[in-house]
Amino acid sequence: MTTLIIIEVILALLLIILVLLQHSDNEGLGFGVSGGLGGLMSSRGSANFLSKATAIIATLFMIMSVVLTIASSSKNEIKILESLSEDKIEDSNIAEEPSIPDSN
Repeated sequence: MTTLIIIEVILALLLIILVLLQHSDNEGLGFGVSGGLGGLMSSRGSANFLSKATAIIATLFMIMSVVLTIASSSKNEIKILESLSEDKIEDSNIAEEPSIPDSN
């Protein structure tokens, strides 16, 4: 379980970095590399590479989220809905009708 959480954190950090590296319309933090590296790292090539990498990392992040949810719910013996219904039953047994004070 700890390994899955570490992988999820790494994917989250990679996703944040990839989103910040992409060009924006107002040139915020877009550090798109434009230079003599050919088609891969031209402004158009880096945009394609970054967008594909972002899509892949985002997909992996969502898959890992579902895997973590399933893994954590399979360890719990009591399901969430069952625990809520038990709490309501216990609260209703404890609650008594309010008593009317004697008028003096």
